[in-house]
Amino acid sequence: MDWLWAAIRWVHLLAAMTWIGGQLFLVLVLLPVLRRTLPSAQRTLLVAQLGGRFAVVGWIALALLVVTGFLNGERRGVAWESLPAAQSTYGQVLFAKLCLVAVVIALTFLHSQIFGPRLTRLATQAADNDPQAEAYRRRLARLSAIVSVINLLLNLVIVYLAARLVS
Repeated sequence: MDWLWAAIRWVHLLAAMTWIGGQLFLVLVLLPVLRRTLPSAQRTLLVAQLGGRFAVVGWIALALLVVTGFLNGERRGVAWESLPAAQSTYGQVLFAKLCLVAVVIALTFLHSQIFGPRLTRLATQAADNDPQAEAYRRRLARLSAIVSVINLLLNLVIVYLAARLVS
């Protein structure tokens, strides 16, 4: 039965690599290149298409992380109902990690379901040459970028907390 738990941990790690690796690639590699090479409206449309594709992969990875994380906790005998009042370092770290996971899921939803579609709509309407609409699109794009970076940083903290759990 050890092979099953090893497979569950493997899926958990693979999902984390996919989720965070994709974010790192987008933020550190793709977006800086696109900023230098494409006009703002074209960049927004391309990022929307890439983001839409990554969203599918990302939501699958997040779902796998939640399910396999729960299974790993069950394997370790985590008392979920008493976790907020945990006295052990393991329980406190796990609770902090789960709180951050909830924030990451909320930010991911905000980014993919609200900011992304609005930015795409505004970019497709960019041909109207409306200065107010363009100013709004730029502010929304800046806010979207800030949310993305915060999301990535929180994910890196989650990985650090995960490393503390296995020590």
